Amino acid sequence: MANSGIKNKILSLSPYIELLIRRIYWNNKRLVSRFKGNSIHISKLKDFNKIKNQLIDFGVKKGDILVLHGTYESIEGTGKSPNAIIEELLDLLGDQGTLVMNSARIFPEEKKMINLEGSHPNQIVKYDVHKSRVWTGVLPFFMLKHKNSKISRFPINPVVAIGRYAEEMIAKNISGELNSSCGVNSSWKFCVDNNAVVVGLGNDLTHSLTIMHVAEEVMGDNWPISNWYSERKFRVIDKSFDEIVKVKERKPKWGKLHFAERTLCKDLIAANILKTVTIDGVLLEFLKSKELIDFLNSKNDKGYPYFNVKKKNGIRI
Repeated sequence: MANSGIKNKILSLSPYIELLIRRIYWNNKRLVSRFKGNSIHISKLKDFNKIKNQLIDFGVKKGDILVLHGTYESIEGTGKSPNAIIEELLDLLGDQGTLVMNSARIFPEEKKMINLEGSHPNQIVKYDVHKSRVWTGVLPFFMLKHKNSKISRFPINPVVAIGRYAEEMIAKNISGELNSSCGVNSSWKFCVDNNAVVVGLGNDLTHSLTIMHVAEEVMGDNWPISNWYSERKFRVIDKSFDEIVKVKERKPKWGKLHFAERTLCKDLIAANILKTVTIDGVLLEFLKSKELIDFLNSKNDKGYPYFNVKKKNGIRI
């Protein structure tokens, strides 16, 4: 944990330091991975009410849409099962609230598609809404199995949701052609439009901040960086529903080589948008989605928080 803190402080000194490290990593991924250690962090949290009380102090209230990025391992010491944690959060939000998680999936076909440019127009990847393996953790895995869960048919960063707005937020996700995961028809934009709060539980929220991409993706052709997307095809299966869907996906190189994650984190804390506390060894972070998007919109004419890129006018930033 201490080593991680020191690393993040160094990376936050300048976006260009982080970009240099990213480029070294991705150019030497196999070599670097041989020397990576397994960091095990054991929390001391025994009472989940401490988490709930802090969420209330942050401003979470009945009727909210709460987007959770959480690790079950960090709160396993409470003795509560994943299903029990989900029910605790639903109780916190009440009958008019909605709990949302990212249920991104692992697609076996993608093992043959490692390409930072992300160009795979002829590859059709199968996304089975109920069967494709989730990789975002234990909590979304159990939430997918909940009797009241609603799951997006959009194949990239699909949400799983329970509550008042669950059905409505996924209703139009694959309507039309060439949508993107955080674009105008997305669940993520719906969450922003309806004042969702975003919580990181036991993990680094900035690293998991899917909803940030709403700022860039709803801009369409007005986003200042060209060649932002690649096109992909998915076969989407949801019980009796079975269709080929064509979508846009942000090219992997933008996130892997140009995203200044630690600069963004530092700036969000400085702007008092990202709130962060540690409770009995468990990192708990919080922000309001509209405040986040407003902040990004105030800077996105420069492509922030992406650096060392060329704008459409040829200027490098």
